[in-house]
Amino acid sequence: MFEYLNGIISDLGEDFAVVDINGVGFKCICSQNTIKSLTVGKVFKVYTIVGIRDDNIAVYGFSNKHEMSIFKLLNTVSGVGPKAALSLLSNLKVNELNMAIATKNYRELTKAPGIGKKTAERIILELKDKLSYDDGLKFASMTTDDNTVQVIQALTSLGYSYGEASSALSKIENKDKAIDILIKEALKQLSRI
Repeated sequence: MFEYLNGIISDLGEDFAVVDINGVGFKCICSQNTIKSLTVGKVFKVYTIVGIRDDNIAVYGFSNKHEMSIFKLLNTVSGVGPKAALSLLSNLKVNELNMAIATKNYRELTKAPGIGKKTAERIILELKDKLSYDDGLKFASMTTDDNTVQVIQALTSLGYSYGEASSALSKIENKDKAIDILIKEALKQLSRI
């Protein structure tokens, strides 16, 4: 129905933004990450999806197309509706969500309220073929530093699964170290498993 709304943000709430276009305010339900990127009184382009359910029509708003596409994908999963999808997008950045799915890291998904182990596993099962290892790296490289991507690539080339490599790297507190040091520390983490 609407691809996007381009207007002045007139109001921000805990889970919504109002986009004013020529005196008409469109209330968009948004993730926390989208709300953080918006500023009242400034002009923004908010990408939208119109959701129609029984007696409710809602407009869901997103700060970028990547967030909008993952929202659409999440809604294709059995038992995952807009509320659960927004919970995931509020608690994980798009790249983190894609990495978690691509690496089959259900624990990362359960950080979002309302997402239990079974739902997280179902999301991974139903979306793993729609998001590949390369998608995870592509999304990671968009916002994650290059060292992280290189360390994960090095560990997977040594025979570790993408999930194992990602999990080991997530246990390292300071990731601002040189790549060789990060690889050694990740290998120490992997030897403890």
